[in-house]
Amino acid sequence: MIRSLLLGLAAIAALTASAAPAAAKPAKPAIVDLTTDYTRFYHASRKQPRLAQAAAFKRLMARKFPGFYTETRFGAPAAEYDEIVAKSFDAFPKIEARFTARAAALGPAFAAAISDFHRTFPEAGALPPTYLVHSLGEMDGGTREIGGRTVLVFGADVIARVHREGANERPFFEHELFHTYHEPRFAGCKPVWCALWEEGLATYVADQLNPGATEDELLLPMAMRQQIDANRAMAACAVLQRAMSEDPHDYSALFNGGRNLPGLPERAGYYVGYLIAQRLGEGLSLQELARWDQATARPRVLAELGKLAPDCAAAGPDRVVLPRPKFR
Repeated sequence: MIRSLLLGLAAIAALTASAAPAAAKPAKPAIVDLTTDYTRFYHASRKQPRLAQAAAFKRLMARKFPGFYTETRFGAPAAEYDEIVAKSFDAFPKIEARFTARAAALGPAFAAAISDFHRTFPEAGALPPTYLVHSLGEMDGGTREIGGRTVLVFGADVIARVHREGANERPFFEHELFHTYHEPRFAGCKPVWCALWEEGLATYVADQLNPGATEDELLLPMAMRQQIDANRAMAACAVLQRAMSEDPHDYSALFNGGRNLPGLPERAGYYVGYLIAQRLGEGLSLQELARWDQATARPRVLAELGKLAPDCAAAGPDRVVLPRPKFR
C-alpha cells in the first residue's frame, strides 16, 4: 500500500515536472536602431521647408524615442533646437555612406562586447534600454536620464565622424557598458572628482579588457596624452583645484569636446582620470575597483591627484577657492 502510494506520488511529480515551463533564458540584449528611420525621413522630406522638416522629424521621433529629440532635454529654445535638427539634414549627404555603414556594423560589435564584458563582470545586471540614433552631433555614446529612466545611447553620426575607419569598437562599447554597471554607486555624486573617477576607471577597464588597443580606440588620442604628459603636475593641479566644484563650466572644460582650460587639451579629464585609475589599480582587480563607493573612492582619488601635483596639494584638495594655476 505504502509502495503503491509512493509510486503514485512519484508519477505525479514526474508529470508536474514535465508540464512545468522550462526556465526562461535571459533575453539577448538588442539595440533599438533608429538610424534607418532618420535616413528614410531625410529622403522623404527633403522638399519640405527646413523648419517644417524639423518639426515633422520631432513628431516622428516623439513616438519612437520619447523625450530624446526635444529642446527641453537639450536645454535650448525651440527655435534654436529646430535649427540644430535642420542643420543635421543639411550635413547628412556628406556622411550618409559612412553613417549607414557604421550603423550596420555596430550591432554585432556591441553584442560581442557585451559577452566579453559579462565574463569579467558576471554580476552586472541587465542593460538599460539601448538606442542607436543620429544624435544631431551630441555624442558617440553615453547614458542619459530620460522620462525618469536611464537609457544607453549611441550616436552613429558622431561615431562615423570621429572614430577611425576600421577601428576596434570593443573598447568604446565596454567603456560605456562599464558606466551602466558602475554609475549606480555614484548616483547623485556631482563634484568634478566623481566624473574624474567614473570616466578614468571606465577608460582603465576598457584598456585592461583590450590589451593592445590603440590610443584612439581608448578615446585617448596620442596628442592629448603627449600634451598632458609634458606637464602632468600642471594638469593634475588644474583638476585638483576643481575637484570639489559642482560648476557645470568646470565639468565641461575637463570632459566635453569644444571646451578646454588654457594649456590643456579638450577632454583632459579623461586622461588624468585614467592615470589616477591606473595608479590606484596596482595590485587590485577590476572587480575590486568597481565596488568602491563614494566614501571609499573620494580620499584615494584626491590623494593620488595630490601626489601628481604636490605643490598644489599642499594647500588642501577641498579648497576650491585656491588661485588658478598659471599656465604656460
